Parts: sequence; C-alpha cells; structure tokens
Amino acid sequence: MSDVAKKVGVSPITISRALRNPEIVSEDLRQTILRTVDEMGYIPNLAARALAGRHNGTVGVITPALHQHGFAGLMLGIEDRLRATEFGVQYSNTLHHADGEAGQLKSFLMQKPAGVIIAGAESYHDLLPLIEKAACPIAHITDLSQEPERLVVGLDHHAAGAEPTRFLLSRGYQRIGFIGGGTDVRSRRRREGYEAAMREAGRFDPDLAIGADAAGTTGLGRELLTRLLARVPDIDAVFAQNDELALGVLIECGVRGIRVPENFGICGFNDLEFSAFTEPSLTTVHIPRYEVGYRVADMLLRAVRSEPPGEEKVDCGFSVIPRGSTR
Repeated sequence: MSDVAKKVGVSPITISRALRNPEIVSEDLRQTILRTVDEMGYIPNLAARALAGRHNGTVGVITPALHQHGFAGLMLGIEDRLRATEFGVQYSNTLHHADGEAGQLKSFLMQKPAGVIIAGAESYHDLLPLIEKAACPIAHITDLSQEPERLVVGLDHHAAGAEPTRFLLSRGYQRIGFIGGGTDVRSRRRREGYEAAMREAGRFDPDLAIGADAAGTTGLGRELLTRLLARVPDIDAVFAQNDELALGVLIECGVRGIRVPENFGICGFNDLEFSAFTEPSLTTVHIPRYEVGYRVADMLLRAVRSEPPGEEKVDCGFSVIPRGSTR
C-alpha cells in the first residue's frame, strides 16, 4: 500500500480509503489509485486487514443450493447490493447437509468477516449458540417458522404449498398429486401446505404424493410422474416442488399423449425464466428471489455500519402465476 501511495503521490491512508470507502475519495483520484493498483498488481491481504481492524472486508454467504438455478436470483440481489461497497462476497455450499452448517459458519467466523448471510439453513439447533456469540452481524433467509427473529427475510413455505394447491382445485382438478425432489425444511413445509389444502377440500389421499431424496431435475420429474401414474392412474394434476420437476412432468405428458391443460394440470415452483416459454407455458409460483437477496444484504450492511435496520423480519411473499399448463 505504501508503494502505491508513493507512485500516486498521496498518503497510504488515502489509498486505504479509496479501497475500503470509495465514496469519500474524489472520482478522479479514485480512478488513478485503482489504475495504479492494477498496474502494480497490489492485492489486499485480508488476514492482515482482519488483524488490524474489526473485520476482513468480506461477507460470507452460506447456502444449501449454490448449484441450483433458483439460487441465481438471490445471489444477484446480494451482489448488486454489495457491489458498490467496500465488501467482497464469499460463498459456502452445504448441499442441504444440516450437520455441515455449524462447521461452515465456524469457518467463516474464524476469518473475522464483516458479516454472514445464512441463506436457507436446515436447522438452527447448532447454529444459534454460534450466532449469539458471533462478533459480527448475521442475517438470514428462512422459512418464517424457523427461529431467527431479527435480520430475517423469509417466506411462509406452508402457505406457498397450500395456495397453488387451492388454485389447482379452483380450476376443476380433483386428483392432484404432489412431486418433490428434496427433504429440506422448505420442501417439507410446502408438502405440508399441499396436504392441508387437500384435507380442507376433502380430497387428501397419501398415495397422491411422491418424492425422492435427490435434486429436483427434469429427469426426476419424468420418473416421478411415471411412478405416480402407475400408482394412481386417475390423477389429473400435479403440483411440483420446482420448475425443473414441472418441466419433466410436462415432457412425460407429451410422450404419453396426455393433453395439458385439458385433461391434466401442472403447477411448478420458482418461476424460472424457461417456465414462460415452454409449450404450453408453465403455471408456477413466483418468489421475488432478487428482492430477497438484495434486501437481506441491505439489512446486513446496515447492521455492519451500525445504522437503523428498518424492519427486522420481512415476509417477502409469493404469487401464483397462471399460465398455459392449467385450465
């Protein structure tokens, strides 16, 4: 940093300010400093920064689903909110393994991060003691039934399972199946919501629900529908845990000559981009994933800067998007 300062003709503290709080340095000087940093190959030492200050300048994000399409919107929201700040982002992927969540949080906390976002924990049993003792703020994306009460952006996944089921019932479908590709807490809550709505309508049958402890892929959607039709031939609709599964159901219906939506309805979940462009287009449940990511990052940033948090627990909501795969 001293070498960069000498070349630019300013003090080392000005270099530090330009890199950590760019808004307090003039635009021309900041551009000169950044250009010189690039030319000289200067890379900040985060370990040294952590020793010298309160944190290492990074925000840790723990997620169970970095590999899944649905996480992309969350990630974009988080990064857009943090991009113009002095903070970088570091990700850790638990792959839905609850026993690894506490270890990954410990690993982040050992590095003295500015803060941590837990984007979908399976269980808070082992996390809460760590969160209570953490030296940095920790924000959360959760099902609203879970424990955290502050710095939370969440969704009622029980309601997000019940509402699309009621929608399918309102369109005249009666033997509505449920197919799932995961056993995490959010998937379980959506299945419970589906079952509650079917019971309310007097149409619950445990044989109508089928799942697999595997990633919810298009291929799995085809497989699960095949198994479900063998078990319940008179099924006339499916609520799928995600749009990839729903796409598999739609493809399998096409192979079998099942008319969608006239004789068979399909509703997915997540409102991924392709769902609007299939033929027919997929009815699905829209989650404002970008807004969730942006808002939880904003909550965390305010906490790091000791600013008023605004709302401390936010229900981001959801909406059923009717399209061509339902009557």
